[in-house]
Amino acid sequence: MNRILFLLLTAVVSACAPRHTVTGRIDGLTNDTLLITFCAIEDIPRLSGDSDARITFDTIVAPNGRLAYDIAVERPAQIILTPVQLTEFHHGKRYPTNTSNMKCFLDKGERVVLAGRIDSTVFNCTLSGTRLNEDYSRHYQELLPFWVESQRLQDAIAGKTRAEQKALYDRFQETMSRRETCEMEYINANPDNPLAGYCLRRIPSDSVLAYYERLGDAARNSMFRPLLEPLLVKAEKHRQVRQAKAKIVSGHPAPDFTLKTTDGKDFTLSSLRGKYVVLDFWGSWCGWCIKGFPEMKKMYERYKGKLEIVGIDCRDTPEKWLQAVAEHRLPWINVYNPAETPPSEDVAVRYAVEGFPTKIVIDPEGRIASTFSGEGPDFYESLHKTLK
Repeated sequence: MNRILFLLLTAVVSACAPRHTVTGRIDGLTNDTLLITFCAIEDIPRLSGDSDARITFDTIVAPNGRLAYDIAVERPAQIILTPVQLTEFHHGKRYPTNTSNMKCFLDKGERVVLAGRIDSTVFNCTLSGTRLNEDYSRHYQELLPFWVESQRLQDAIAGKTRAEQKALYDRFQETMSRRETCEMEYINANPDNPLAGYCLRRIPSDSVLAYYERLGDAARNSMFRPLLEPLLVKAEKHRQVRQAKAKIVSGHPAPDFTLKTTDGKDFTLSSLRGKYVVLDFWGSWCGWCIKGFPEMKKMYERYKGKLEIVGIDCRDTPEKWLQAVAEHRLPWINVYNPAETPPSEDVAVRYAVEGFPTKIVIDPEGRIASTFSGEGPDFYESLHKTLK
């Protein structure tokens, strides 16, 4: 009877013992502090930056390399673990490197076990507990050589000559291209695995639509589905941008459009027929766009009778757009191109905009005169010659 009672008590105690969300061991820690970043997967596409309230940041201690972390997982979530000793410190803030993070993915009630070690500057670990995390950690091992090499090349750039930096950057790009190939090979080999849907986020935009067609239902409808929907929209925009490039050339008619101004009124491009027009595609988040404003203002003031500038804000919220227009005192026509606009109606897509800033000059007859990508003197020199 006593033996039966003992076994029952043992079972009760075991059932009541805490089961942590993330457990494991990390060998080679010289600093036992780990950084945790937690976010629901469906929130990731809408995050506005590191300060977004939908991200949970936490710090835990792993004494003797042993970690146990609890967090309530109510929706499918991504958890990123970063040993502090592998972060880089810049301007009062710690930043991860290509080889300092390990991600895991959990749904409600799931748990994961981590077995890791620190190899110099590399956080090398495997995951267990769910099939998805086991598959992810195996695929991560395939990708790790590319992350290690890319980090080495980035670290080597500092202090080099311009020619040496270009050579290192070219090698970095080649390494990233091989990593993308590895991702695409994984999708081809595992079209029904949910992880194949996650890999879709890390291949070139011009390949996304074709590789999405290869996915099975299990990959299309997994916990990663919220990540795929905006990805497909972006890929469709990229496809239509490439198609539009054939029309956005000198001598072709400039596509007409109507967008809202800062006071909520409709502005239509064709209303400016008879003047030279510069379409300036920009965003408050674009440093080079902002850098060009002083010279743009000089140009606008000098040729005000012949020239009109239309600033087309992209990828901003209305609030950030209006704030930036006021802060930088932009004197020309300012309109807003909503981020959620379908690709077929998106003005930036119709004008084949691939980078920011992009400036497109339209002649008084409404034809494309010239296009300029980036911020440089060539735009101003060309416009001076045209308007003198």
